Amino acid sequence: MYPLLIVLLLQARWLVPESGVVPLDGPWRLTAGDAAAYARVSFEDSTWQTVTVPGPWKSYGSPPPRGFVWYRGRFVLERLPAAQLGLEIQARGLVFEVYVDGQRLGGVGEFPPDYRPRTQISAVFAIPVPSLSPRPHLVAIRAYSLERNAALGSVALEPLSRLLAANRRADLYMLAVAVLFVGLAVNQLFFWARRREAREHLYMFLFCAGLALYFVNWMPSVHLALAPVTDWFRLFVALGSASIAALALGAVGIFEVEPESLAARIAQALGLGFAALVLLVLLLPTWTMVRWVEAYLFNPAVLVSGVALIRLARATRRRDVRSATILMWGSWALVLTAFHDLTLSWGLLPHWGGSTIILQYGAVGFVLAVALSTADKFAHTETTALYDRLTGLYRREVVMDALTREIRRTSRVQQPISVIMMDLDHFKAVNDSVGHQAGDRVLAEVGRRLAEAGRAVDWLGRYGGEEFIAVLAATTAGGAVQTAERFRSAVGALPYEVGRAARLITLSAGVAVYDGGEDWTTAEQLVGAADAALYRAKNAGRNRTSE
Repeated sequence: MYPLLIVLLLQARWLVPESGVVPLDGPWRLTAGDAAAYARVSFEDSTWQTVTVPGPWKSYGSPPPRGFVWYRGRFVLERLPAAQLGLEIQARGLVFEVYVDGQRLGGVGEFPPDYRPRTQISAVFAIPVPSLSPRPHLVAIRAYSLERNAALGSVALEPLSRLLAANRRADLYMLAVAVLFVGLAVNQLFFWARRREAREHLYMFLFCAGLALYFVNWMPSVHLALAPVTDWFRLFVALGSASIAALALGAVGIFEVEPESLAARIAQALGLGFAALVLLVLLLPTWTMVRWVEAYLFNPAVLVSGVALIRLARATRRRDVRSATILMWGSWALVLTAFHDLTLSWGLLPHWGGSTIILQYGAVGFVLAVALSTADKFAHTETTALYDRLTGLYRREVVMDALTREIRRTSRVQQPISVIMMDLDHFKAVNDSVGHQAGDRVLAEVGRRLAEAGRAVDWLGRYGGEEFIAVLAATTAGGAVQTAERFRSAVGALPYEVGRAARLITLSAGVAVYDGGEDWTTAEQLVGAADAALYRAKNAGRNRTSE
């Protein structure tokens, strides 16, 4: 009974419905060697070894096959298909070509003497019209490999349009991820162009650009396009190594690590190590060597880098660095997805069906986290460069640059421009009596009141110490005096909490105007004129405005 059942199973054929995926995973016949007759329908293969596909060559016996191998399997069409059928074949470390009913459909890689194996390429072949008639049909695959981990992957029949559409969807998905990384790379390049000393932006640009190429290289159409030249898997490991090298070298700036610390030296060592892996992978002569480097050098180094990344993120959070929380979550996303994919490739996790590679999600999450963090840091730096941290008003240099531009504009359009110089009266007594911290609180409150009293178009800043400056475009002397009085009233309207008591603070102001006439003036001259008017107000009794 059981022998009969085994015979019937071995003689089973694949029935192909009018639509849907049909995995050709039933019994295949296999033999070592090479002969053109093996592709013919009439050839008798009953003495060949019976195997299942997919399967690695090392599972076919000891020692495993090496060199030429032929596979033969059959499928049956019970009726004429409603649509053109296609054959999808995946392989690892193989050169192969496929025949249907003795007719060659195509292949991947180069047979000897120009031996070039390829791996994990989803090749789609259109089945010719004569092989679509309702009858049994033969699929013969001629393969060659000298690699230790060679394997014929899945073989499936499906409507050709569906196979091509699936590959297009995979292409578009990977391309969309790559375009996202290109956008983030351009963003980081812009930040670096604005702040050349912040080299972490340059390294993040290289990291994002490397990941963009990494995912472009992952596209099925790119696999096939590269097949005549090189194995995409070699570029897969090289681009992954280059991306992680850039990330490791930029970690010091991203996580604000002290350059001379142990963490910084470890990050630099990892960066240089991954950079060396790039050269090694590109120079290795065989696919087996590249696969060995990926399994025993690249993958463990990725896990070590992941542990280091998490430790850096935790240390950053403990130091209360800006955007530390988002960096932590982004780091966990990258590390967990990388750990999942690596353990899956080592066979330590089961395949749950569908797409089992999830690194792209973790990479996108991490890069978005870093992009948000660096953008926040960049914005904070730009804000610090523009505004006085204590008062919230513009810094002196910003106002002086604006004044220079306004003077040039005034000389062209012949509209007046006014400058107000302001100084707090007897402010030194506040610092001497209650201390500089209380004085700083007073300055902060003065800055708030001045900002509320000013217009959005005015350039209002802290000139230095307890001095303030305002640049008023298209404002006459009379308008400037009114604005100065409004500033003076805002500052002196209510008392300030100073120490244990409330204290009134007054302000003196001086106004100078340039009407755009022929006598050219500079920003320094106009400020000097306003400063002279301020001292006249001081000498006249303070808490007043002078022109």
